[in-house]
Amino acid sequence: MSKPSSTHLLDAQTRSMTALDLHEVFAPKTRHAYFGNIQQVRLPNGLCMEYALHGEDDASDKVLLIMGMHAAKEAWLPILSTMLHPSSSGTNASIQLVTFDNRGVGNSDKPWGWYSTSQMAQDALLLLDHLQWSKAHVVGSSLGGMIAQELALAAPGRVLSLALLVTTPGFRQGPMPGRAQTTAYLSLLQSMVFPTHDRIATTSLGTLFPHDYLQQKQGNGTSAYDILYKYHLTKLETSKTTLAGELGHYVAVLGHNVTEDRLTGLANSGLPIVVIGATQDRLLHPDHSTVLCKCLGDETEFFVLDDAGHDVHIQHRLEVSEALVKVFIRGRHSSNEVQSTPLLARVVLPSNGWSGAGASKSKTRKRH
Repeated sequence: MSKPSSTHLLDAQTRSMTALDLHEVFAPKTRHAYFGNIQQVRLPNGLCMEYALHGEDDASDKVLLIMGMHAAKEAWLPILSTMLHPSSSGTNASIQLVTFDNRGVGNSDKPWGWYSTSQMAQDALLLLDHLQWSKAHVVGSSLGGMIAQELALAAPGRVLSLALLVTTPGFRQGPMPGRAQTTAYLSLLQSMVFPTHDRIATTSLGTLFPHDYLQQKQGNGTSAYDILYKYHLTKLETSKTTLAGELGHYVAVLGHNVTEDRLTGLANSGLPIVVIGATQDRLLHPDHSTVLCKCLGDETEFFVLDDAGHDVHIQHRLEVSEALVKVFIRGRHSSNEVQSTPLLARVVLPSNGWSGAGASKSKTRKRH
């Protein structure tokens, strides 16, 4: 599979969704609006997990959002506030999403032990059981994308569609870190050895976002850097991280390995899949997305954002949300359990998805 062409932003007049300005996304009132239904459950495997539901219980499409390393469920706020925005063409009535704290982070248990992405996928499946969701669209970012791969492989019949953001099939198959990644890793290590909230926040921003984006002025006249710096400081001040959880996540990432044969099997299942990469990703070499997409075959949609860093769900929350709804529509269309009011009937997207997005040989999929 050839690498897709550069992705350009959609013309504002063709958008079917509305995104809050960055300073509004992280405002306390926004968090309160989208995280007003937080619950805890003791799963059958003994893990206490905290989760939050977003959207109406009678929504026809259920969506499982799996966040990445050391990140709590609230990190999905940029996507939630876009997909469930009152002006977002009906998605707020058509979908219900669940976010949750993976083991080792947030208000979920943080046991000592060797975490694995397959183990964390089982946690997520048990959450679906608790919610009595027989099927769901599955979205994973970074470590969450690794967990999503294992979930889809373990229970393909429960996955309507699969979205993999800035993730990898495993470091044994992906490229070696480049100069940008190596420099970022050294900076992160330094911030861990000499930790202060300021150093950690500054290093995180430089790792997760391109410099040019951080300098951009937002709707309130403040730079993206200032808004995100304040957001990261707040996270650090309220963090509930433990050494057990931090080490567990590192072990899960480094041990993740989904072979080409397993990915081929996933591709052959007929599951609608989208892979989203970021050319300026300093945390994970962007070619990991290329390798992943190649293994998943020609039916997989592949989008790359040339100006994006690792946190694409923040920097390009509108484009990512539209790509997700597009794969949800494909998943609903290919499902054997067609609802009377499918997502397809309620949401109108631009016919070509992202303007200029080089979807690699994207075709209409049919189950045989």
